[in-house]
Amino acid sequence: MSIPGSRLLETARADAPAVWVRVEHVQGSAPREPGASMLVHASGEEGTIGGGHLELKAIAQARRMLASGERAAVTDFVLGPSLGQCCGGAVELTLRRIDARETPWLEALVPLDREAGTVWLDTRVGAVDAPHTVASVVRPAGAALRRPAHGVLRLVSRVDGAPWNVWVFGAGHVGEAVVRVLATLPLRATWVDPREDRFPAGLPANVTVLESDSPAHEVAAIPPGADVLVMTHSHGLDFELCVALLAREDLGLVGLIGSETKAASFRGRLARRGVAPRAIARLQCPIGAPPRGPGGRHVLDRHPGAIAVAVGFDLWERHRVAAPAAAAPDGAGR
Repeated sequence: MSIPGSRLLETARADAPAVWVRVEHVQGSAPREPGASMLVHASGEEGTIGGGHLELKAIAQARRMLASGERAAVTDFVLGPSLGQCCGGAVELTLRRIDARETPWLEALVPLDREAGTVWLDTRVGAVDAPHTVASVVRPAGAALRRPAHGVLRLVSRVDGAPWNVWVFGAGHVGEAVVRVLATLPLRATWVDPREDRFPAGLPANVTVLESDSPAHEVAAIPPGADVLVMTHSHGLDFELCVALLAREDLGLVGLIGSETKAASFRGRLARRGVAPRAIARLQCPIGAPPRGPGGRHVLDRHPGAIAVAVGFDLWERHRVAAPAAAAPDGAGR
């Protein structure tokens, strides 16, 4: 997972200093992709940049920055024998101190958790009092180091908005298992349920919980392109959610937990409600990995963990196929 802007802002406002470690550029094979990030506190970490010696070295450098007051740095690592890793590639990391002084630019960054677009985070490296600024100017992809006239290194980082959003309706045993699997992927999960005290504590930073008396009314707030999973405690609520979701043509997957018998029942009820056949055809039920049984039928497993793994795999495959890497602007590269 990567650390969302909202979590960085929360850290800054709490004024509990941390260091944001981010993969900026990769050459060859590497554990994580550009944009992957983690947050290092004095006594712990959130997220991952791939584990192994690379991550341990980055954590150690981040802790030194916390102790010294250094505000920004850039470090290159070759993933060879010296790090005990055999990837063979090279990784460039940026490290930025997050505390109360960073609140202004983080407030400008947070909307990217919900909106499309690209901004460039422009940081002066090497000056203790270096400010951070967010600009909406498109520049070559990847990290770019340059030396201004006054001799202070300058780091420009690309931050992309409109992340992969997945909404999950239902906080039962299956819903919790699914959300915990999804939280390990590079996405933003929104978890909705009308019941009080259904959400566990200690959820990852990329999971937002929404306790709503009327979950179907929350459908209007779902960002375009988001994937949606319906698995509430009530078939009646499941149905009303499906009606509301299928009325929107700008969503990704609309998935409903259940058997093929439930799928047939819901499709019949949706037709009687007046939902167009084209919209009904968009409803995916059952959900999860592709059919594996005789005759192409879904092989159902009622274990929450098994369902969660199947659903996570299916969503990841759909996302990977539908979202090829965007082309870099002209002149990109190093």
